[in-house]
Amino acid sequence: MSSLSPASQKAEKTLAIRLFGVSDIPAAMRKMNWNVAADLMQYWFDGKPWSTIDGAMSNTVKDHAALAPAPYFNSSIVKMTWLVKFERANRVLNILRTAWRNGPAQDQMRKKILPKYKGRTLGVYPFKFDGEARSVEKFGYCNTRSVNFSLGDEINELRAALADFNIRVFPEGEVIVTKDKVQLLVNRIGFYVEDAYDFNDAPNSLFSQPLGFWNFDGIEAALAANVANIGLAEEQVALAMRAPGDAAADRMYKEIAEARYFYINNSHFVAYRRKTGKGGDFQVFSDVLYESVPLVVITLWE
Repeated sequence: MSSLSPASQKAEKTLAIRLFGVSDIPAAMRKMNWNVAADLMQYWFDGKPWSTIDGAMSNTVKDHAALAPAPYFNSSIVKMTWLVKFERANRVLNILRTAWRNGPAQDQMRKKILPKYKGRTLGVYPFKFDGEARSVEKFGYCNTRSVNFSLGDEINELRAALADFNIRVFPEGEVIVTKDKVQLLVNRIGFYVEDAYDFNDAPNSLFSQPLGFWNFDGIEAALAANVANIGLAEEQVALAMRAPGDAAADRMYKEIAEARYFYINNSHFVAYRRKTGKGGDFQVFSDVLYESVPLVVITLWE
């Protein structure tokens, strides 16, 4: 991520200075108590590239035309109890609490549910997914909304963990099949997170997606990080003027060098994967947040 002059290379060797790299980000996140974000990124580092030409997630998965195969998905790291701590996510959840049975949502239910039940023996069939978000994704949710961040938005763990992602909603209850009707009786709805965790920029993108300024202690906003780096450089100049061989000055120089903030973007992760053969994009599912609703009868066919 940075080039060193011969002089700085010599200093680095003498002082054993370790410059910050992308694989250090999970540990920095843990220092900030961003454990969910750290676990997600570590899952990426522990994974293997896909069998695609560039090692990136396949387009069919990224475009939601297919589910990611094992081990390229994770359903255990993100919890809805963690998600609801963030107001940005709660605003979308509130929208879905109303939109789960709007016109398009009911059309989606008919499209996904009716083919599975129309023509079955008359009776009552349980319609449940038992908290398995990936099973819902495979079958078909009834509505979805995106949670999005822009460059100027707040820096928090939700943004670091998922950036732009989706919240899905689906119904549960019973399907009633009679001679002239198929109805869905809904007594609860479920919410879950779905996201494609990858560092791949859009094709023909002029710029790689920025991921912030990082050092071993965490992330900082651009202005504050650059101000800090200027101050650190000035301290290094002052130390360089001291007598050579000063052990205390050497230690301070090392500490200052390792405190520097580095600008990180998607391309650094792509380069890491290309260089090391490690780093697996994956699909993220949360657990399911269930909420009871007054009994709703939706006619799928009559």
